[in-house]
Amino acid sequence: MLSSFYRSLHSVGSTSSELCIQYHKIPTNSSYYVNLLSSCRNLKSLFSIHGRLVVLGMTQSYNNPILIHLISSYSSFQKCHFSRLIFDSVTNPGVILYNSMIRAYSRLDQYDEALQLYHKMLDKELEPDKYTYTFVLKACAGKLDFEEGIKIHNDVIRRQLELDVYISTGLVDMYCKMGQLDLALKVFDKMPKTDVVSWNAIIAGLSKDGDPSVALDFVQTMQLVGIVPNSVTLLNLFPTLCKLENVSLCRSVHGFVIRRDFRLKVYNGLIDTYSKCGVVEDARIIFDQLYDRDHVSWGTMMAGYAHNGYFWEVLELFDEMKSKSALMNTISVISSCLAASELRDLEEGRKIHNLALQYSMDSDNVVATSLMTMYVKCGELETANQLFRALKEKDYVAWSALIAALVQSGFPVRAMFLFREMVHEKLKPSSVTLLSTFPACAELLSSKPGKSIHCYCLKAGMDTEVAVGNSIVSMYAKRELFAQALSSFDRMPCKNVVSFNSLISGFAQSGNTCQVKKMFQKLLSSGLKPDSETMVGVIPACALSQDLEHGTCVHGFTIKVGSVSDCHVKNALIDMYAKCCRLSSAETLFYETDFIKDEVSWNVIIAGYVHSRRSKEALFAFYRMKSEGLRPSAVSMVSVLPAAADLTTLVEGMALHACVVRMGFQSNAHISNSLIDMYSKCGHFDCSEKLFDEMKDKDTVTWNTMMAGYAVHGHATRAIELFSQMQSENVMLDSVTFLSVLSACRHGGLVEEAKGIFNSMHDKFHHEPKLEHYACMVDLLGRGGLFNEIMSLVNKMPLEPDAALWGALLGACRMHSNSELAEVALNKLVKLEPGNSAHYIGLSNIYAQTGRWVEAKNMRLKQTDAGLKKIPGCSWV
Repeated sequence: MLSSFYRSLHSVGSTSSELCIQYHKIPTNSSYYVNLLSSCRNLKSLFSIHGRLVVLGMTQSYNNPILIHLISSYSSFQKCHFSRLIFDSVTNPGVILYNSMIRAYSRLDQYDEALQLYHKMLDKELEPDKYTYTFVLKACAGKLDFEEGIKIHNDVIRRQLELDVYISTGLVDMYCKMGQLDLALKVFDKMPKTDVVSWNAIIAGLSKDGDPSVALDFVQTMQLVGIVPNSVTLLNLFPTLCKLENVSLCRSVHGFVIRRDFRLKVYNGLIDTYSKCGVVEDARIIFDQLYDRDHVSWGTMMAGYAHNGYFWEVLELFDEMKSKSALMNTISVISSCLAASELRDLEEGRKIHNLALQYSMDSDNVVATSLMTMYVKCGELETANQLFRALKEKDYVAWSALIAALVQSGFPVRAMFLFREMVHEKLKPSSVTLLSTFPACAELLSSKPGKSIHCYCLKAGMDTEVAVGNSIVSMYAKRELFAQALSSFDRMPCKNVVSFNSLISGFAQSGNTCQVKKMFQKLLSSGLKPDSETMVGVIPACALSQDLEHGTCVHGFTIKVGSVSDCHVKNALIDMYAKCCRLSSAETLFYETDFIKDEVSWNVIIAGYVHSRRSKEALFAFYRMKSEGLRPSAVSMVSVLPAAADLTTLVEGMALHACVVRMGFQSNAHISNSLIDMYSKCGHFDCSEKLFDEMKDKDTVTWNTMMAGYAVHGHATRAIELFSQMQSENVMLDSVTFLSVLSACRHGGLVEEAKGIFNSMHDKFHHEPKLEHYACMVDLLGRGGLFNEIMSLVNKMPLEPDAALWGALLGACRMHSNSELAEVALNKLVKLEPGNSAHYIGLSNIYAQTGRWVEAKNMRLKQTDAGLKKIPGCSWV
């Protein structure tokens, strides 16, 4: 192979007429050819020069500088095998030639070959010099071979070369890249002389794996000893600023950059840093002021917007890049894909795909994975599948990303099929794949797949990994299999705050507020520090249990640990106070001057106003949200529509309906249900019916809402017809369905029909009647004066009657002047609601209607003795 290589070069050198003319008058000294090789710009020229050198016989001497430059030149064109052929052509290469070849291998990340050549050099009993160790240490750092690195360090000490600035810097860099910061700092502290490269190496290590404040101290100390930070220093420092999220420090560094007039790559780093610190507006200012933007500038700005959730702005930049024919890189395409997937903008996603094809990026696994995710989230599963099948080499990232996208987009069954296919392909699922698969198991109807994968983890010993163990706990908690969740939790050898959060979140979603409090206390006693996700799980539990006292304590705790400034925590607190009827506290938190509100914040306060029947304020908050530039989401519309329904303001309701249409939410089932309810309560039942008839995907809530509308408007027969239609169309019936149809029968006086439906609840549909169903039946029978049937029903109840039921009976007794039963109902009500004066007044009125004036007077006296007063009425006239 070596001889054929030289024959081809000899041919190139001897047959090229142009080169013969060019070199005919050139002196045959090595310095000229060294300069010529250094200025070589393409591989063809390099071959020609090399060929001429062979013809001239200038590649024979082992210490020839031309050979060193040839090795270096070939490696710069990624042709390290040609460099090795030159090296092997020398019979007894010296240290300098070994150094050149080791350097070439290290430059092209061929670390194993570099280390093998180093050991071959030692076997030849050649003495390594300081340059040898510099290149070999780089290979150790690249390979992350700690054992080899220690051996070389010991060899350096034995040869008394440790104090050399280049070797010491190599050792610091190696230990930093291996995460051995203590060893790196020991070497750095021993250095008698340091330069900017040494400081950059230690700062890079501290920024990546160490305490960010220590890295910042090193930058300051560096300047105190008279070494000026360069662009590499700043690029190493930027990750520290991102970790600290200190905007004032960012601005200080920004000022330093402006004063020193650094190159474009530093400004690109500033854009990234500002974005990761959440100040994307400042990042955009820098971006707009750049006159010579490159593809990195565009990609960094787009990634910054995507990182902060500004997806519209990402797509705007994408369109601007297209219009300016700016060069796109993979970061630009990936960020655009993410934006299109989050906005569910399929049209824009297809444009991005076409551009990726133009740039031949679709073969890149990372880009292809982003495109697949985008298509899945936009509902184009077949296109995503085609892209996946077209991948030549499907790595774990591609499998895991597609599984995760299917789960997040609501296709857990397909996600599981893909996981099984991966296993059948003889690919061993990694922990990353399992982290994507367990959420799918939580969404399936059967718990068997999740248990099977759990068994696989146990056999493979992967359940001991904290992330996998957390996913197992989370899966069982979401399925409300808390015995298995707690068992898996207890078996985990090492737990972190996410482990506790998985259980807290699961208990909170299942409504088990007592267990939420217990797990929170257990977390605190474990010594781990709760994070914002913990608080977001605990606070809603306080809201659910209406435990204002505990909720206020948790609020105090968030202030103490500093998580109250987190937007998600503050949103949860606002929601908790609103649901606990402390709207004033919710408003105080919401209108704090330093609170940067997102769309969720506005949705929460709007829902809080609606919950407190302050519907005008809810509408005002909605319009203010729009005026501040936030685009209402589907949740916003679902939150605000009940306000218009409560006020029965048709004009506002129609305006909100128009807003729904403009934003393209008319196909959303939840919004359509709210619109049906709103039009029904506003008296425009024809609009409710039209919306109902036009809906393609009706759920149980849709039917229940329509039925409740019929009930309110007295259309009992139509409600019963709708109830029958639900059964014929196999719509799932729930307790609300029966309550709605029974209410319709109550308003229409359809006693027999109501009895039949009520009895069918248990006998036919296997639904156990709840207290509200019994109360509805008592009211219905009471209106017909069927007191014997009422008492028979009450006596057979498996539940203890509540105030609503006895209240319904009391109302019926008043209607039919049945003072005997009224007295029974009142005694029950007084025990259940001792502070309600209305019960005493109701019975007193019944006594008065039947001429029992003494009893009526005594009842009023009992009310007075109990310290109860009737709230006086008022007129709006």
